[in-house]
Amino acid sequence: MELSGKRVLITGASRGLGEALAESFAAAGAKVVLVARNSEAIHALATRLGGAAYAVDLSDQSQVDGLIERIEADGGPVDVLVNNAAVETNRLIDEMDETDIASSISLNLTTPERLARQVLPGMLQRGRGHIVNVSSMTGIANIPSTSVYSSTKAGLSHFSGGLLADLKGTPIGVTLVEPGPIDTGMWDNIIASPAVQAAVKRMTTLKLAPHIAPATLAVAVVSAVQANRKYVRFPKRGMLLYLLENAPRRMMAWCLVGVKAR
Repeated sequence: MELSGKRVLITGASRGLGEALAESFAAAGAKVVLVARNSEAIHALATRLGGAAYAVDLSDQSQVDGLIERIEADGGPVDVLVNNAAVETNRLIDEMDETDIASSISLNLTTPERLARQVLPGMLQRGRGHIVNVSSMTGIANIPSTSVYSSTKAGLSHFSGGLLADLKGTPIGVTLVEPGPIDTGMWDNIIASPAVQAAVKRMTTLKLAPHIAPATLAVAVVSAVQANRKYVRFPKRGMLLYLLENAPRRMMAWCLVGVKAR
C-alpha cells in the first residue's frame, strides 16, 4: 500500500513501540491518528507529527463502542489499523486479581478484534485497507509468570491467521507482528519478575533473545504494510519457532486452496 496521504490509526501510541510506529508512519507520508489513555502524551505527539489524537481507555469496552465511527466522522476513513495497545502481566496466575485478568484480556485481545470488526466494512467497501496486529514471541513460547499475557498474545496471533482466511481474495491486507524483547518500558516491567529474569538470563545465555530497538521494529512494520507482507518477526534466529507455530495454518491453507470466505 502506498502510505502517502493514507490515514493510519495506531493504538497504544503514547510511548514505546506505539510512539515509534507513529513516527515511522508519519515519515512515510501517512496521516497518523493516535489512540491511548495518556491524553497529554498523545496530543503532544500528534501536534509534532501533524496528526490527530484520541484519549481512550481501550480496556474499557464502553469506550471502544463506535470508536472507529467517531474517528472516521472527524477526519475521514481509516486506511490502516495498527492494534498495538497492550498491558503486560508478570505474575503467577494464582497471584493475580481477577479484575486484572479481565482487563488484560479486554485490552490485549477483545479490543483488537472489535476494532477490526468496526473498520473492516468500510475498508471492504472502499476496496483498500490493512490491519496490523502486534503480538509477541511469548504467544508462541511460554516463559514463567506470563501465562495471562502469553495467552492473549497467542489469541491475537491466531485471530490474525483467521483474518487472513476471512479476507482471502479481498484487497485488504493483514500483517502479524511477533517480536521478541523490545527495548521499551513495557519490557522493563515484564522483567521485574524474578521468574522472568531467570528465564531471560537462560535465553540470553543461549543467544535466543536479543533485544530490538522500537524504531527498528517500527520501520519493519511500515515496510511490511507498504509491501503487503503477512509477517514481521524478530529475532530472526527464532525463525524455527515461528515456522512451527505457523505450520498448522499453512497446512490448512494448502488443504483449502481455492476456498474463499466471500
